[in-house]
Amino acid sequence: MAKRGRKKGGARYRRITLSLPKRLYYVLNGIAMGDERKLNRLIKGILEDKLMESTVAELELYLGRGEELEEEEEMEEVEEGKEEEKKE
Repeated sequence: MAKRGRKKGGARYRRITLSLPKRLYYVLNGIAMGDERKLNRLIKGILEDKLMESTVAELELYLGRGEELEEEEEMEEVEEGKEEEKKE
């Protein structure tokens, strides 16, 4: 009879810390009626739903999005500066 593999011990979930903008936190906290347990469940549910709907490629876009947004803002500022020069 073959031996069964041993299950890894420890918790099933990993704990993470999340930084949210105050406005978003207050909205979610209001929905959860100020209950921290409900708030955690709400955030976990939102994340799980988003992950189930998204592909790996879509999720990878979030990693590069910060850099792209900064570059786009810089380009817009440069273009606005050029337009103002043309008006003068």
